[in-house]
Amino acid sequence: MKRLLPALTRSFLRPPLFFMAPALLLAGCGSMFGSSAPPPACPDARVVANLERMTQYRPGEGRDLTDVLFEARIGDLAGACGYDDKSLEVGIIVPIQIARGPANQERVARLEYFVAIQNPEGTVIAKRSFPVEVAFERNQSRALFTDELEQRIPLTDLNQGPAYRILLGFQLSEDQVQDNIRRRQR
Repeated sequence: MKRLLPALTRSFLRPPLFFMAPALLLAGCGSMFGSSAPPPACPDARVVANLERMTQYRPGEGRDLTDVLFEARIGDLAGACGYDDKSLEVGIIVPIQIARGPANQERVARLEYFVAIQNPEGTVIAKRSFPVEVAFERNQSRALFTDELEQRIPLTDLNQGPAYRILLGFQLSEDQVQDNIRRRQR
């Protein structure tokens, strides 16, 4: 049997699910679970340790402050979820804070982050990367990029919804991961 994988989509033109979901999606759950039973909780969404920040250096061997193109950090996630009779829909707001480094003469930061869905057994059932390009305006050295994502997770048992996990992080090289680990140990 072919299993449908959840769709990971970016929303740009629709009203944010984060604001609509509590009122619209959760309102319909009462009838599915009985009038007195609350709907299941939302799954855990988190940024993976050591993948929450990145420093991008200019090409070459230099790794001091003057070689930094930009630094980025995924901020605190916000979101909501709702259930229908066959699936769980999760909306997540992903804030990324970016600081331009002295080596960034182009005034642009290009990075990539991922979102993965892990089932209750711990298996990643879907993963998608999202490229981000942020241009720094004149005299601007910091920027905030905010992305809105929606995930629909088909479920055979709605009570399994809270056992799923949504994992986020930057797509990093092994050197960047090791750099983050060293910073954490200081």
